[in-house]
Amino acid sequence: MSISTSSICGPSWDSAADTEQDSKLVQQGWGRELTDRVNQAPEDLDDYLAVYVQSHSDPSEDIKANIKPNLFDKWTPAKGKEAVMYNHLIDAFEALVKHFPKDRRLTFCDCAGQKISFPFKDHADHHETKPDLVVSFPGKALPRKQTNPTWWAVSMVMEAKATEEQDPFGKQGQVHVDTVTQLAISARNLFFAHDFCCVFVVGLYGHSARIVRFDRSSAIVSKRFDYRKRPDILQRFFWRLVHPIDGDTIAGCDRAVHPLTAPDVQWVKNQLKKLQWGIAISESSDEALLEGRKVTVPESDARDAVMRTFILFDLIDVNARLLSKATMVWMAMEDTRERPLDQTGEDSSSKLVVFKETWRCSGADLGKRKMEAWTAAGGKFPHEVDINQDPVKEPSFSDGSMIHTTNADGTQPVLPPDVTSTPNASASPEHPPEVVASAGQHTTPASAASSPLPYPLYQTHGWRLLFGDKHFTREHSLVRFVVNAVGRPLKRFRSTRELVEAVRDAIEGHREAWDVGVLHRDVSTGNVLIAERPEERLRGFLHDFDYSSMTKDIPPPLDSSDTLTDPRLRMAEAGDDDDLKERTGTYHCMSYYSLENEDAIHSVQHDLESFYWTLLWIVLRHTIHDLKVTEDEPDPCNAVFRFGNDQDAGRIKRAWLTTMNSSSPWNAIGR
Repeated sequence: MSISTSSICGPSWDSAADTEQDSKLVQQGWGRELTDRVNQAPEDLDDYLAVYVQSHSDPSEDIKANIKPNLFDKWTPAKGKEAVMYNHLIDAFEALVKHFPKDRRLTFCDCAGQKISFPFKDHADHHETKPDLVVSFPGKALPRKQTNPTWWAVSMVMEAKATEEQDPFGKQGQVHVDTVTQLAISARNLFFAHDFCCVFVVGLYGHSARIVRFDRSSAIVSKRFDYRKRPDILQRFFWRLVHPIDGDTIAGCDRAVHPLTAPDVQWVKNQLKKLQWGIAISESSDEALLEGRKVTVPESDARDAVMRTFILFDLIDVNARLLSKATMVWMAMEDTRERPLDQTGEDSSSKLVVFKETWRCSGADLGKRKMEAWTAAGGKFPHEVDINQDPVKEPSFSDGSMIHTTNADGTQPVLPPDVTSTPNASASPEHPPEVVASAGQHTTPASAASSPLPYPLYQTHGWRLLFGDKHFTREHSLVRFVVNAVGRPLKRFRSTRELVEAVRDAIEGHREAWDVGVLHRDVSTGNVLIAERPEERLRGFLHDFDYSSMTKDIPPPLDSSDTLTDPRLRMAEAGDDDDLKERTGTYHCMSYYSLENEDAIHSVQHDLESFYWTLLWIVLRHTIHDLKVTEDEPDPCNAVFRFGNDQDAGRIKRAWLTTMNSSSPWNAIGR
């Protein structure tokens, strides 16, 4: 929902308007998003795996001894013809994991030429990608040759290029930016499909390889290594990937998140019928199973807080950027099936709630509850402290030295996370580390941590690990909260009259807030709701003032009788630019001026324009209408709402307001 500064999303243009210019704009947008955020770790490969791939063990000597010599000899790709050799590459990868426990074994699949779209159908106008190889979840077999793949069964992607010169990291040029972007788009889609806390991708360039770890603040790239000479590096990576220190699938997964089952979906459908709210879960149980999820959250910040589980079944809105707050807003309901029967002997009924999660910029908030639990546990994950939950033996210490032990399965344990990090001596709050890499370049800090991750997975930590704790303001921290549902999402309108009335009333609510000095700053499709109860006077309202700002003084009323005073001037009388903060908002609803001017001060007129774009977005996407922009572009949404380049997006909106909209009347007929 809410994003700040220059936001980049990459849509897929599926129509004839998929021109070279559109592609360039998308790539430029991704290039700007990745600039200064791709850093090379200084550790050698073994230490990189220990620090960034969170696992409680390494492969045993017996498993390592099964690596065959010349494992990759048959993989001899030619540039542009890599796909014909993928079978040899897959054979080698499968040999590396052959002796893993069956329930931890990965499947490697040829995905050449197959497009995989953004995970959520209603938000699918974000950039698709064509990964070379995809990897299953542990213990889940997939066909070697993929047809019509989706992100739901994929845990990781691998890109295979024929030559070492195609390694994009540390290099200039658009072709290298495009190669990094390919990895980044896949990482973005994996994040949203599975609610991962971090994502791993592997790039193969000739006979060299790199491992890249993405989180919501940056990407950390390993040093390049020759996987023919060091196949043990890949094997150890795969092993650690499927033996996470936290979670039950792969490193980076969130143990609080689980996919829905068929009984979950049926229960939600039954509950919705009881509630009679007019919201229906997809009739296709397969789609509902894939897109929904169960999430367990504490009901308060207390250490002993009761954990409650919610079923998220309808995605209202999503900020689809990779390195961002990545806000997702869902319609959800609490899973009350485990509650005892009430006095009448009937099971507890649930109610609709709004479930929001966002990776906030940390600032002074590094996730207080998580950090307190982490520190109290001696720098361990809470489940590691309870020996009944984790059968892995903890290493013991004497005089600061590790007493080498062996896990029950014969694997080698690793040190528990150290709660300190190694700062960059040259960095300071006033002078952050020099980060000048383009999207195709990486930077290497002067020093870095050499211990496993010292922070919970609900915080990003790349900047702190590489450059020191002084740079925590660059990090993000995951926040989830649940509020009662008091309205229906705007896209669920029952008539176009109801839609327009809801937006009208939300504008009135915005006016009342501004009359007392509150500016919303994030008017969007997800923040205008339809009042569900027909007896209420208003049909819609504005909510989620999460990014609002307040002036120092209450502004004068926007007196409609004062026709000589521009509302912007009356606003300026109440407060100066310091009160109004930088531009923000949901990308497709931002005003054209905010898009065209990166240093724009967000003001009341920008919010008012956002109401217009909110209504237009809903009408174009969710009604039957007779608007045709051009013969080449049957989908007008792609023509009005442009992604990838802020200047171009603003220019298109301004042109729509000043020319096309006035000269081309059209009708919205209804659903």
